[in-house]
Amino acid sequence: MPASREDEIARALRDAIEALEPITRGQKVAFERRLRGGIAQCASYEDEMAIASAMSVIPIERLKLEGHTASMTIAGDEGADVESVESAESRMERLSARDAELLALLRWFKEEFFSWVDKPPCEHCGGSEMTSIGVEVNALTAEEREGEAGRVELYRCGACVKTTRFPRYNSAIKLLETRRGRCGEWANAFTLCARAMGFRARWCLDWTDHVWTEVYSESQRRWLHCDPCENVCDKPLLYECGWGKKLSYVIAFSIEGVFDVTRRYTQNMRERYRLRGEVYEPWLRKRLAELTSELRSAMLPSEIKELEVQDAVERAELDRPAVDVGESLPGRQTGSLAWRRARGELGPSS
Repeated sequence: MPASREDEIARALRDAIEALEPITRGQKVAFERRLRGGIAQCASYEDEMAIASAMSVIPIERLKLEGHTASMTIAGDEGADVESVESAESRMERLSARDAELLALLRWFKEEFFSWVDKPPCEHCGGSEMTSIGVEVNALTAEEREGEAGRVELYRCGACVKTTRFPRYNSAIKLLETRRGRCGEWANAFTLCARAMGFRARWCLDWTDHVWTEVYSESQRRWLHCDPCENVCDKPLLYECGWGKKLSYVIAFSIEGVFDVTRRYTQNMRERYRLRGEVYEPWLRKRLAELTSELRSAMLPSEIKELEVQDAVERAELDRPAVDVGESLPGRQTGSLAWRRARGELGPSS
């Protein structure tokens, strides 16, 4: 190929890269904003008032007793039908008391503490025929601002025709009071509860609009997927194989670091890469490593060394293909049928 032709191609390539630079720069800024938001979210779970608030509502001693009883039952009778441990039993040879406590916390949170909201009931007459009429992001009440509401959904009652406000609170402390919401509120409040129970916990953000928690199992030396909305533990393929979600980025945040854990939740990472066009992969890897180092900068060298050993174990786990353990993975269970259908999360069989 003549040198002049090579120069033309090189020049065209440089021009194309320069033309894309403003776009990629803007995408990096937006991505960085979400990363910083996740870090701030996890920092809020370390607040003493937040921890105290969570401890005041969790029946800690009861859950510990349930965990101890469940672990002893499994240890003494492998054929025992213990509903509270079914979700993780297939991947454990022996359920530790601590892991059983986690399962008890999930069950309590789902069945006794938090409530799902598609549309709120009328705050004036209690009616259930509610119609969405808009979203408010500016004119928030003092209570809504204090609860860190990102927006307020507005609904009109079909019976009394009055308007009901449904603030989407981001303050985990406020959520311990309201005890209701959708997946964002559920994961927010549950992650705080897990921290209050002394678990190492991550807040996991799925770029395709879902949120859940990961909790570290000291007995298994690995991170366990926990979805409080579904009362599910250690079924990471639930979203792809059960709900039929097309994942792109799944980023896990904690006070110990920020990690791309997408591989844990997919059997086809090559397909996931096709949906990950917001930032360049080398930039993402480098940025997550920088943020993790930043978060660990105040830790003792011995603590950092231990975490780095755990990081290496997790990388090895994520490098292996995700395995379907043979369990039935249903479509999404929480929310109305219409809401789940609109989100395309009823599952492949729907």
